[in-house]
Amino acid sequence: MVTTRLQHHQLFAQEVQRLSLIDMEPSDTSPSSHSTVYRPLFTSNMEAQFMSTLAKEQVKTLTKFSGSESEDVTQWLKHIEEVFDRALIQSSNKYLAIQSYLTDAALKWFRFNKTNMLDWSSFKIAIVQAYQPSIHQALLKMEQRTQLHGESVMEYYYDKLNLCVQADANMSSSMII
Repeated sequence: MVTTRLQHHQLFAQEVQRLSLIDMEPSDTSPSSHSTVYRPLFTSNMEAQFMSTLAKEQVKTLTKFSGSESEDVTQWLKHIEEVFDRALIQSSNKYLAIQSYLTDAALKWFRFNKTNMLDWSSFKIAIVQAYQPSIHQALLKMEQRTQLHGESVMEYYYDKLNLCVQADANMSSSMII
């Protein structure tokens, strides 16, 4: 069978698509193991399209960050990054897109400081430094957090644990208790 140049390009594109859906992950986390497991991410094109559509919808509904004292920059940034990662947005595009999710003081801060932030990584560091509450505020928030009416114990527990980590990432288990 003779393959035309167009057919060759189509086959190549199909193979690239197939290979892009393969996730490589270590099969054993021990340092001596160097084997790799190949696991397809999606079992069908329909599933891949569904996940892509879902991620795009989540990107559209992301909350904006204004920089007010009531907002938690680390939680906001963590949520933004999770959604961007699910949508398979590359770091360079994350940096470009994030400007759409800043308002008020945070947007003014970004415009003033953007010459010092050349990429996504430097943006994340800079915005956390600019808007992260002090250790005192974080500890006070953690101490004052009580279980809300109708809130499950597990939800309260993980929220409280998250506040502990925000206050001090190296907080000991005895201090958390």
